[in-house]
Amino acid sequence: MQKIKRLLFLCVILMGSIATYAQQTKEPAPFVLREGKHNLTLQWVSWNQPGKAVIKKKKDGTYSIQGEQRGADNAGFVTIDGVLKVVSAKELEFEGTIRTKDNSINGGEVCEKKGTYHFLAKGARKYWRLQEMENCEGNNVVDYVDIFF
Repeated sequence: MQKIKRLLFLCVILMGSIATYAQQTKEPAPFVLREGKHNLTLQWVSWNQPGKAVIKKKKDGTYSIQGEQRGADNAGFVTIDGVLKVVSAKELEFEGTIRTKDNSINGGEVCEKKGTYHFLAKGARKYWRLQEMENCEGNNVVDYVDIFF
């Protein structure tokens, strides 16, 4: 009887170890972006009146994004048009065009960025922020382009 109890005890330990190992080796599910309208902001335009960006999943697993925020006077704006690739829940890779404009910077001219850029959500933030944020003016002027969850 003692041998059977020991054998059962070893089986329980072994089964628990196998279950723990299976859970540890399981890869996490990939992060999925919420499709639909997301708030989009540029600090020069407004923090309180966000624009909208529409995100749609594509067949290849990437997402299209297109949107804009315009100021009340229609002089300042941000537009975004391109493709997002999910790197993680906190990081997005963007390829496309981002245009910003505010009369008080860059001589009032449009700052256009074309290419590959990165958006990160740091800490407890509820948005991804463009990391290549230097405005075309230079001189440490930055554009905070944010896409909200």
